[in-house]
Amino acid sequence: MDDSIHNTFESVRTENLFLRIPEEEDLHSVFSIEGNPATNKYRPAGPMKDINEAEETLKEWRNNWEIYGYWAVILPSSPEIIGFDGIRRENWKNRNILNLYYRFSPKAWGRGNAKEVAGTAVEMADVYLPNLPVVARIRSVNKPTIRVAERVGLQHCSNSFSSAKKFKY
Repeated sequence: MDDSIHNTFESVRTENLFLRIPEEEDLHSVFSIEGNPATNKYRPAGPMKDINEAEETLKEWRNNWEIYGYWAVILPSSPEIIGFDGIRRENWKNRNILNLYYRFSPKAWGRGNAKEVAGTAVEMADVYLPNLPVVARIRSVNKPTIRVAERVGLQHCSNSFSSAKKFKY
């Protein structure tokens, strides 16, 4: 892929949000969001346990940003990070996919932020990476996340894999 795709993904402005590559200075925001028990209610591993885990996660996210990856999500009116969202290439069930990820601070919940950013990620994947399916792996009890996936056009597919957008639980 060329640099123009990377440039398109590295800094995105949606209707209400600013999306950018996570920076090393975002470490405490990663831990604040990923270490919060409320934001990890449905995560099998639970919340992050310490800042070292957040540091490893942030390092992985940054290293994954060859062309696209998970964004830090910011309200234009504030420098505070309200969440992390985006797509990244993964191998799942021996297939290359784009994993759709979204996790937000509880104070950002209920405002449509997850739908806005997840929808942007899916649309950009459709335009710039059409040969890779977008997959959101969601536990069946996580109804709010399932609703977001449905609202951005993903379809539930429990036992098969196709090139169509879908989510898995």
